[in-house]
Amino acid sequence: MTGLLPVLPARAETPAQFRAAVSQIAYADPGTGKTVPILLLYPTRDHVQPIRRGPYHLNVAPEGGPALDSMPLVMMTQGPARNGLAMVSVALFLARRGMMTAIVTHLGGMEPGADPRAGKGDRVGTVPLWPELPLQLRAALDAVLDSSPMGFRVDRQRIGVLGYAAGGHAALAAAGGVADPGRLAQVCAAHPDDRTLCPAGAKTNAAATPKRLEAATDPRIRSLLLMDPVGALFGDGALSRVTVPVRLYEAEKGDESGALQVARVRGLLPRPPEYDLVPGAGHYAFLTPVPASAAARFGATVQDPPGFDRAGFHARLNDEILDYFRRTLNAAP
Repeated sequence: MTGLLPVLPARAETPAQFRAAVSQIAYADPGTGKTVPILLLYPTRDHVQPIRRGPYHLNVAPEGGPALDSMPLVMMTQGPARNGLAMVSVALFLARRGMMTAIVTHLGGMEPGADPRAGKGDRVGTVPLWPELPLQLRAALDAVLDSSPMGFRVDRQRIGVLGYAAGGHAALAAAGGVADPGRLAQVCAAHPDDRTLCPAGAKTNAAATPKRLEAATDPRIRSLLLMDPVGALFGDGALSRVTVPVRLYEAEKGDESGALQVARVRGLLPRPPEYDLVPGAGHYAFLTPVPASAAARFGATVQDPPGFDRAGFHARLNDEILDYFRRTLNAAP
C-alpha cells in the first residue's frame, strides 16, 4: 500500500483482549560486555497496578503470568535515547492484544554523567556507534529467546522489529542492510548544523572511518516497521538483501535538514514498502505523548508543529502497527 494518509481524529481502537504484564531482563553488550536492560511487556490475565517508569504511569502486572503459551515477538528500538521508554504506549497496546514486546536499550548517545553543554560524551554522530547498534539488537533478541520463563513462549517464526530513527538503521542492518559509516562524513559536511547525526566533533570522528561493513542478515527477523529511519549510511545497493516485508512511516516535517534520508531507504529497498507520509508531523510525532507535568524536561521531543494532534495520530498509529504485524507475522486476530 502506498499513499498519503491524513491524520485522523481519535476513534475507537481495537479492543484489548488481555492486560499487560511487565518484566525486565538484560543482554550483554557485544562490544563492552556491559549489562544492558530490556523491558518485556506481554499479555496477562493477572491483576494490574499503577507503577511509574520515568514520566509515564503504567497500569501493568509486574512479573505477571503470561496469558498465552505461544506469541509473536516485536523487538522495539529507537537507538540511543535519553528517554528509553519513549515508545512504551505502542508496546503496551500490542501486549494487551496478544503480542510480546521487548523495548531494547542501546549503549551510546549521551554517556552517563556527560555534560551536554560541554560537547563531550555524545556518540550519536560518531562512527563506532553505527556498527554497534545492529549487534546490540541481535544480542538483545538472543537474550529474549534465552530468557526464562518467557523465551520459550516466543514463536520463532513470528519475530518482527519496530525501529525509530537510529533504531530504524539498526533494524535494516540486522535484516541484511550493509551500512557504510564513511557516508557520515559526507552528511555532516553537507549539514554541519544538524544535531541529530552530527553533534560537535562528529566530523573529526567520521574521518577515521572503517570501510563498508559486511552484510549480516538475521534470518529470525521476519518483518520490519520503520519510523523516520536513518538512511544516510546506506549507499547504492546497500539494502538489496532486505527481503522481508517493510512498512515505512515518514513524518512530513521530520527531516527538514535532509540528514535522515528516509526517501533513500524507500528507494533502496528491493521491493516497495508499505509507505505512509504523515501530514504535518514532526520527527518526534511517533513518540509517546508525555504528561504535561513532565513536558518541560523533554524539550523538543514533546513538541509538535502547530496544528498536529499527536494523541489523535497515535490512536490511528497503534491500530495500524497491530494490523501490520498481524498480517506479516501471521498472528491470529
